[in-house]
Amino acid sequence: MNLQKTALVLCCSATLSTTSFAQVAPTNYADGQVAYTHANIITMQTQEPIKDATLLVKNGKIEAIVPSNTSIEKDYATIDLNGGWVMPGFIDGHVHLNQSGSAYTRPDIIDATNIVKYAQEQDWLKQHLPTILSDYTQLGVTTVVDLGGPSAWLNDYAQLMQAPATPAIYAAAELINTAPVPVLDNAGPVFTAISTAEEALQAVEAQLVLPTKVVKFVWTGEAGLSPESLIELYQPAIKAAKAQQRIIAVHAEQQSYAKAAIIAGANLLVHGVMTDIIDDEFITLAKQHGVVYMPTLTAHQHYKDVFLKQVVLPLYNTDTYFNYVSSSFDSLYAHPELSGQMFNIMTKYMPYVDTPSKTADLSKQEQAIVGQLSQLFSPTISHYQQQNLKLAANAGLKLAFGTDAGNAATLHASAIYEEIQAWLVAGMSPQQIAQAMTIGNAVAYNIDEEMGTISSGKDASFVVFNTNPLTPELPSLRPNRVIKSGHQVFISAEEVQ
Repeated sequence: MNLQKTALVLCCSATLSTTSFAQVAPTNYADGQVAYTHANIITMQTQEPIKDATLLVKNGKIEAIVPSNTSIEKDYATIDLNGGWVMPGFIDGHVHLNQSGSAYTRPDIIDATNIVKYAQEQDWLKQHLPTILSDYTQLGVTTVVDLGGPSAWLNDYAQLMQAPATPAIYAAAELINTAPVPVLDNAGPVFTAISTAEEALQAVEAQLVLPTKVVKFVWTGEAGLSPESLIELYQPAIKAAKAQQRIIAVHAEQQSYAKAAIIAGANLLVHGVMTDIIDDEFITLAKQHGVVYMPTLTAHQHYKDVFLKQVVLPLYNTDTYFNYVSSSFDSLYAHPELSGQMFNIMTKYMPYVDTPSKTADLSKQEQAIVGQLSQLFSPTISHYQQQNLKLAANAGLKLAFGTDAGNAATLHASAIYEEIQAWLVAGMSPQQIAQAMTIGNAVAYNIDEEMGTISSGKDASFVVFNTNPLTPELPSLRPNRVIKSGHQVFISAEEVQ
């Protein structure tokens, strides 16, 4: 039994609770002039915040930052932030909007289709995407990047973005890979499997006519191909995509495969290296090619939690979404006879991964299963991820921030605060984290002329906190006000009062 294939593209702890948002109707200042006074502004361009300033916004764009004692013209609406702290809107650089985070969302990994059909899951998700996307903006995320899903969903994203409370959405289409993956959705596949360089080029050319920002390649050895073989297979397609200004995102967990991807032209490593400690050669290659390093520290652990039956969902999503996801795991665990053979094998043997001394009483076949699981879910993986992030930061590599939200037990929106906490545990400073999730992501996706900093001409998408967010308290802080492209899309209950 090849568990490696089952875990293709795994990249994603025990009370369940939720907190409701204070909903307010978005206030449309996008076509007018607004002065946000008495603000402390973290621009992401200077080391120190600009204290007691006024942020001028005109027609949905940042016009200027001026001292608070500056006389404001009469045609500006004035909003007093009372010493609030302003920073650019967060960017989640890695989400999957065609996945809900529930137990039903990846039947290629967890087959719960005898409990809830995948078509039902997809219908529920499409129906509730507007609410889920508003969760993002209410938690300060004003831009998301969908890193792979059915191209048929791209038009849905364009329509959803017409709502003021929806974050800006940039997207990839199907993930291009070499190992066949079952078609999950009647609307189209999530993966495009190729076996020749010509097929890879054709797959990319088909995506270049779509409204995509990114082309994503799976750069792993599931099909038995070496890192060098994948260079030959993918490089012509990568060149074609880059010629049309597409960002090349690569899923490569092993260092040797990540190095090959860099040589072939990758712009962005979307999970970081997970199975090795990065070496000097990797760092040199990444610097030479200007590659951006984006680890996803929490999503992989969430799958392990699912198989250990120790799921803990983050807080602060709307009740409807939170309850749907939490109840899906209740149903999964309550009906093991309906959960698929692979899931039951994983749940039976996962506890041995962290306690290998207890495998002595198992049969050789069972020990082999534990061995395969250990390769996928060993505690050393988290250690490698954390250490590699720190090494990358210390070496001066470009960093970006993503959650892989939508994978099982990785909730949209609130996962960003879990990921912030994981970066802190890895030894990153609040300033480094904020940098990665604003200007770092903007640079990674070549959208830094529009967003990522508080500066003249940029999109007026920003978050206001009561206190300085650049402290270790950042994972527990929540915005009291969120502005998206000039629209005031969220005000906390405290601010309303």
